[in-house]
Amino acid sequence: MADISLQYLDQPLNNVSVGYVNDDYFAEKLLPVVPVKQRSGRYWVFGREKFQRYETIREPKSESREIAPWSLSNSPYFCNDHSLKDSISDEERSGSEDPDLEITTVQNLTDAILLDLEIRAMNLVLGAGSAVPNVTLAGTSQWSDYVNSDPIAAVEAQKTVIKQAVAKTPNTLAVSYPVFATLRQHPKIIDRFKYTQVGVLQADALKSVFDVDNFWVMGAEYDTANEGQPPALSFVWGKTAVLAYIPPAPQRLQPALGYTFRWLFGAPDFAGTLTKRYRVEPKACDVIEVHRYDDIQVVAPQAAFAFLAATA
Repeated sequence: MADISLQYLDQPLNNVSVGYVNDDYFAEKLLPVVPVKQRSGRYWVFGREKFQRYETIREPKSESREIAPWSLSNSPYFCNDHSLKDSISDEERSGSEDPDLEITTVQNLTDAILLDLEIRAMNLVLGAGSAVPNVTLAGTSQWSDYVNSDPIAAVEAQKTVIKQAVAKTPNTLAVSYPVFATLRQHPKIIDRFKYTQVGVLQADALKSVFDVDNFWVMGAEYDTANEGQPPALSFVWGKTAVLAYIPPAPQRLQPALGYTFRWLFGAPDFAGTLTKRYRVEPKACDVIEVHRYDDIQVVAPQAAFAFLAATA
């Protein structure tokens, strides 16, 4: 059972949390959200029988050939409660110059939950034990080697591999900010725009170079220092690039790198995000909590390929 009391839900603050967007986060784009009505369940994983070739000629008075049955397996999901809270004391409320103190608090909580999701998605796709195929670039193969490397050719080669594996042409190249900074200065890329582009190349230009529908620059950062120590910021996605097929929307019988299963918790209007507010009188403060129930899963690892250490 859930551990959140629906009687404390705050609709206006919930709208703030649902509507909050941080352009640096891409977890829910790489792993699109699938709303689910149950906290736990199973999803179907289909085989590749659709690619089987059959003899289709039928002779008179003979039966049509029967195709092989679908091979079905299924995998489980369980939506854990990812939540954080903060308090606003009466003294803070009285002395604050922020007229939207509660809205700011909700945005801070939502951002922290989204950052956690971003880190979990990175570890799922790129971490030890990930089933996503990958290569660790080194030396002259790193894209920061402007003399010897060819990132366009490297990506094109893996497009063919992914297309052959899932029968879908990869439509997304997601790169960390350090990789983006390297690519936009690469001579082999700049050469394609030498007569048409003035100034530093933007993300849309690189989208056309790599011939993908989506070119995402994943710029999220997190503090790697221990609590109480001076901040030490690092990019969540390091120095990596991920080539993948991402469906425009979750679909049955279609391959996808992965999905974010989000429990609606009996309140579809909240889109799987619950914000509650309650009073703690002994502490003379109001507490605000933000909850999201989700489980992220890699569904078809062969629908992607990761370039690790893509730049020095």
